[in-house]
Amino acid sequence: QRAASDALYAHLYAQLGQPQGLRNLDSDAEKLSFGREFPGKDVLRAAMSFIYSAKARGDTPHVFPGLAGSLLAAYNGTLRRFGLVDFDDLLFYAGAVLQLPHVLHSVRSRFPYLLVDEFQDLNQLQMSLVVRLQAGVGRVTAVGDERQSIFAFRGASCEHNFAQFLSVFVDATVSRVGQHTKATEKQHEEMEDIEEDPERGVMASLTRNYRSHQSIVDLGNIVARDTGRGSALLERLRVPLTAQPTAPVVPVAVWANRTIHDEARVIVRRIAALLASGDCRPADIAVVSRVLNFGSYRPTELVEKELLRQGIAFVVRGGSSALKSQRMQHMMALVRCVANVHDDVAADTCLDAFVRDVGPAARKRIVEYAQGSSLRQLPMFERMRRVSALTSLAAGGLQKNARAALAEFVAR
Repeated sequence: QRAASDALYAHLYAQLGQPQGLRNLDSDAEKLSFGREFPGKDVLRAAMSFIYSAKARGDTPHVFPGLAGSLLAAYNGTLRRFGLVDFDDLLFYAGAVLQLPHVLHSVRSRFPYLLVDEFQDLNQLQMSLVVRLQAGVGRVTAVGDERQSIFAFRGASCEHNFAQFLSVFVDATVSRVGQHTKATEKQHEEMEDIEEDPERGVMASLTRNYRSHQSIVDLGNIVARDTGRGSALLERLRVPLTAQPTAPVVPVAVWANRTIHDEARVIVRRIAALLASGDCRPADIAVVSRVLNFGSYRPTELVEKELLRQGIAFVVRGGSSALKSQRMQHMMALVRCVANVHDDVAADTCLDAFVRDVGPAARKRIVEYAQGSSLRQLPMFERMRRVSALTSLAAGGLQKNARAALAEFVAR
């Protein structure tokens, strides 16, 4: 992602006819204007959001005119330069391969049945694979709840997918003649028992909620009913739920607050009241947030500060994955550098993390090595190797200590 970000920075600057200045774009962002597609200070974030959404739909650069198309091409070109594909590329190329009849036949024969879980989180590329594999066959089961769709920012197309699935597999007639491969006679009989009409699909609603008290389920039913009115699809999908019988619980209360600071104060005031009343132990109270860490923003931060201000002890559970720690990222960069010497991002990370005595000036010499010659396209690791062998500062070499440290790293 860092390589793609740098490439997009450079591309945006090129559109303005300015020097790249990759690391300075953030400070200059208020001066930049790229129209309605990428407005405001977070121009890179807006551009990456556009790219992710476009690729999740399977769109290619030629679909978009002007800057949008060139940005998507620049992103894809950066991946190809390092010999990489992203997740949506894997889906796109899988769909392309399945266009070949013999490949499709082979995959269908090997995997005659398809089960899709968390169906509401599929993007359009994933949905196209489901249709490609099972269109006209119909041996597919999808389990999902459009009310739990939370990945639209990653390209999930919930309502589109449900509508297409119902159209292709439930409301349409599909032929299953001669499609059973390697199934036993008993399995055929069991399938016949559960299919009222073997030529049509079936939609079944799972109405029992095993996770929540009835009061919470009732609130969810009200929200689902009120927000689904006017949509034939949503009215078809959303059915009232019931909960497992439980002991009576405190009714659900909903507060609307003008600001996040007001929200934090209301939450802590309620906690203080519960503790003062003796109705609850501290261990009985939880403030639940879907995302604990989201970049520099932490949804629970204001609540934690208010708890401290009120002298109420608390414990924070959860957090970032260990894979996101700096130490793990450095180790992964080293593995990537060993596996692919053309991975400039990994090599650059290793240079910063593992090579001592190489400061900004030395790093600049490495990056600028042979810029004005035919060798300017050399991978970063090869630049490091060649610069470590130069003994003359005039020829682009490094100071003695930096050169020795760089040579040691390259040799290892």
